[in-house]
Amino acid sequence: MPGMPPSGQLPMPAAPQVLHDVVVKRSKKQANVKVEPVPPEEVGISRNARSLKDAAYFFHKVLRTQSALIAQGYDSAQVKAIPTYTNITSTEEVRRDTVNEYQYTGDEMNDAARRVEITEHYVLMDYEGNDKACLYKVTTGGHQSLTILKLNGKLDIEEIDAIPFAAITPVIQTHRFYGRSIADLIMDIQRIKTAVLRGILDNTYLANNPRVEVAETHAGPDTLDDLLVSRPGGIVRTKQPGGLNWQTVPTVAAQAFPVMEYMDQEREFRTGVTRQGQGVDANALQNQSATAVNQVFSAAQAKVRLIARIFAETGIRDMFQLIHATIRKHGAKNEIAQLKGQWVTINPREWKTRYHMTSHVGLGNGTKTEELGHVTTIGGLQKELLLGGKTNIVKDKNLYNTAKRAARLLGAPNTDDYFTDPSDPNNPPPQAQPDPKVQLEQLKQQNQQQIAQMKAAADQQATQMKAALDQQKAQADVQHQVVKTHAEQQLAQAKAEMEAKLALLEHGLKQRETELTLRFEREKHILAMHQKDQEMRHKEEAHRQALELARHKAAQTPKKGD
Repeated sequence: MPGMPPSGQLPMPAAPQVLHDVVVKRSKKQANVKVEPVPPEEVGISRNARSLKDAAYFFHKVLRTQSALIAQGYDSAQVKAIPTYTNITSTEEVRRDTVNEYQYTGDEMNDAARRVEITEHYVLMDYEGNDKACLYKVTTGGHQSLTILKLNGKLDIEEIDAIPFAAITPVIQTHRFYGRSIADLIMDIQRIKTAVLRGILDNTYLANNPRVEVAETHAGPDTLDDLLVSRPGGIVRTKQPGGLNWQTVPTVAAQAFPVMEYMDQEREFRTGVTRQGQGVDANALQNQSATAVNQVFSAAQAKVRLIARIFAETGIRDMFQLIHATIRKHGAKNEIAQLKGQWVTINPREWKTRYHMTSHVGLGNGTKTEELGHVTTIGGLQKELLLGGKTNIVKDKNLYNTAKRAARLLGAPNTDDYFTDPSDPNNPPPQAQPDPKVQLEQLKQQNQQQIAQMKAAADQQATQMKAALDQQKAQADVQHQVVKTHAEQQLAQAKAEMEAKLALLEHGLKQRETELTLRFEREKHILAMHQKDQEMRHKEEAHRQALELARHKAAQTPKKGD
C-alpha cells in the first residue's frame, strides 16, 4: 500500500511541533489640529494692514533645533550653515526674559540641539508671473542673511489659502491692526503712582536723616568731619552747646496718599477691575443690600465682559474658522462622534464652506445662580399655562428645553442622563391626559378632603396634647409641693443647727469673757499688792535713812562737858 514502510522497517516518528510566543503591535496614526499661543514679539505685519485678511505681508519668527529641522525634511547643508541664535534682539523679548532663559544661548555643546532662527513669511505676490497675486508661505533661515530653505529637495515656497494665525487684542484701535492692552491703559497711572511713592520714600529718608545748619562761629575743626559720618548715636563736636540747628523736614504723605487713592480709582474706571469685584475691600459690602452689591458687581464686570466678547468675536472666531478649514481640507477619513446620545459618522469633506461662521459668546446677563432663577421662573410660567389648559402654547419640547437648561446650569455635563428628548423615536408620546379643568376640579376636591382630614387630625392631636399638658401640669404641681415641703424642712433643720451653734458660740464667748475678767482682776490685785509692797519698802528705806541721819547728826553734835 502506498505510504507504508517497507517490510521489516519501523515507521519514522513525527517531528515535534515548535510553538512560539508572538507579540503583535498595531499602530495607528491619528491626525489632529493643534492651537498654540504665539507671543507678539515673534510676529510682524505690514504697516498698512488693518487685519490679517487684508495683509499683504506677515511673518512669524521661531527658534528650532538643528535636528528637528533636518527631521522635517529640510536640507541638511543649509540648516548646518545657519548661524546659531546667540542673543535676544527685540525689546519685547528682553522684557519677557525675566529669569535669564536665553542667557547662555549659543553655548550648546551638542550640534543637534543647536537652535537656529527660522522665519515663516506669508506674502501676497505674483509668483507665477500671470498677473494674479496669490498668498504664499516662504520659509527662510538666519537672522541677517535670509536664505530660502529647501524642503525635500525643493524651495519651501507653498501656496496657501489663508494666513494660519488669529490675532486677539483686548482694546481695539479703530482702523489699526495692533490694539492696546490693559497695561497700555494704566501705564501712565502706574508711573504717576511710582513717582508719588518715590517722593514719599524720599521724604521719609530726609526725615530720618535731616540736614543740619552749622554756624561758622560755632563750628570747630572737627565739626564738619563729624557731620559727614552719619551713624546712630554719633558725636558732633562744636565750640559751644547749641551750635547745631537740625532742619525739620515737612511730611508730604498726607497730601500724597489722596493722590494715590485717586489714581487707584482712575485705574478701576479704565480697566473695570474693582476692589469690590475682587472681594478685597472689606468696607465695600458693609451696610449694603444684596441688590446694591449685585449692581456694583455687574457694573464692575462690564468692561471685563466687553473684553471677553471682543476676544470671542475676533480672535476666537477666526481661530475656529481656521480649525474648520483645516479639518475640512485635510480630513482624510470618516470620524465617529457622539451627538445627542447617538453615535454618528462624520465626513469632514462633506462640510459646507463657512466663511460667515457665527460664534455664540457664552456671556449671560448674570451668574449661574441668577440664570437658574430665571429658568425656574420660566418653568413656573409653563406650569401655570399647562394648568390653565394652554397646551397649545407649552409643548413637550418646550418643557424638555427648560429642564435641559436647568440641568446644565446645575453642572450636569450630559442632560440625557436626566431627561429624554420627546422627539426621540424610541420615546413614544404619553397617553392622552384627561381634561385639565376636570383634573383641576378633582385636585381641588382632593385637596379639600385632605384639608378636612388634616384639620380633624390636628384638632384631635391638639385635644390630646392639651390633656397631656394638663396632666403634666398637675404632676408638676405635686412634685413642686413635695420639693417645697422638703426644702422647708431642710431649711428649718439648718436653722435649728445654726441657732444651736450660735448658742454654743455665745456661751463660749461669755465664759471666755469671764475668764479674762478674773485674770484681769487677779493681775490688777497683784499689781496693787506690788505697789503697796514698793511703798512699804520706800517708807522703810526713808525711815532708815532718817534714823541714820539722826544718828549722824547726833554723833557730830559736841556734848556739854567737852
